Amino acid sequence: MNIVLDASAAIEMALNMKHASLFKEICANADCIFAPDIYPSEITNVFWKYRNFSSLDTTICEKGIEYCIELIDDFIHTKLLCNKAYKESIKYRHPVYDMFYLIVAQKYNAKLLTRDKKLAKISAEMNIEVISY
Repeated sequence: MNIVLDASAAIEMALNMKHASLFKEICANADCIFAPDIYPSEITNVFWKYRNFSSLDTTICEKGIEYCIELIDDFIHTKLLCNKAYKESIKYRHPVYDMFYLIVAQKYNAKLLTRDKKLAKISAEMNIEVISY
């Protein structure tokens, strides 16, 4: 099974939140874990927010960034996916950066692993199998 891992699910695992064990098991059993090449910047931004607004320790944030990046087997270049992501974002009235995850899932016949309920709903509408809790 191929997985597209989004930032919300990766953060869930990195910070050992409610569904971390389940998500880790899913990732451990995946044949390949994909993410668009915007993923590292999203992950880094999330940890920046945790550091600045939740006072999460800098070392924990830095280790979390490394952990999340190491989860990915293959980063997919988004340059050639921009037009499709743009069109789908207009159609579904949803930000382009999230649509890249769905376009990658379509391209690689992968399931989307996410904690983002709105993205999970759009995924289902696009006939992309989603794993979300």
